[in-house]
Amino acid sequence: MIAALLLDMDGTLVDSEPVHFQAHQRFLATVGVHVTEADLVGNIGKGDQTFYADLARRADVPCDPAAWVRGKTAMLMQLYQEKGLALRPGAKDLLDAAIQAAIPRMLVTNSECAVAILALNAAGIAHQLTGRVCWEDTPVHKPDPMPYRLAASRLALPASACIAIEDSPSGVRAAVAAGCRTLAVVGLVPEADLRAAGAHRVVNSLAGLADLAALDRLLS
Repeated sequence: MIAALLLDMDGTLVDSEPVHFQAHQRFLATVGVHVTEADLVGNIGKGDQTFYADLARRADVPCDPAAWVRGKTAMLMQLYQEKGLALRPGAKDLLDAAIQAAIPRMLVTNSECAVAILALNAAGIAHQLTGRVCWEDTPVHKPDPMPYRLAASRLALPASACIAIEDSPSGVRAAVAAGCRTLAVVGLVPEADLRAAGAHRVVNSLAGLADLAALDRLLS
């Protein structure tokens, strides 16, 4: 049986990617940088500092990437507070089933802790998670496997006993490299890209995954 679920947040548990896009667009407009939909989708699961440094270099404008990220993050948090945050289909049922089965549920996200807490509260699921690994918890981040290795170690479990659920190639690569059985959920990233990143299985939605025995068999 599944020993633990290690869960990505943005685009996996919560439908936050469109809100991130809006925050990026609002902030970048203040510094005179144009960003395309393809740019935004291509950044899913990656770090905003590198994203902003690359955009600024392309636009030939001066950039303090850390300061730009702080500006965008402030806009993102304001949007969460004003609008709340929707769950991805099937996320609540999956968490409820894991709670009923006493299976730990650890968040593994590249988001900063304050942002993650606000997002989880806005979506109403903060209380359903056993713990979290956020940006500040590791010196390197997805696609490096360290965040997933840390999550498993905090649960005193081998990564191979855990199922990781992700929606981005960088997250999939991190989880697979850590040794997790890895399920990818199609969202804004095409199925082919998730498979190419090494996902052991790809599904179109979390809906229907509350049958944990079936989920275990799916990744056996």
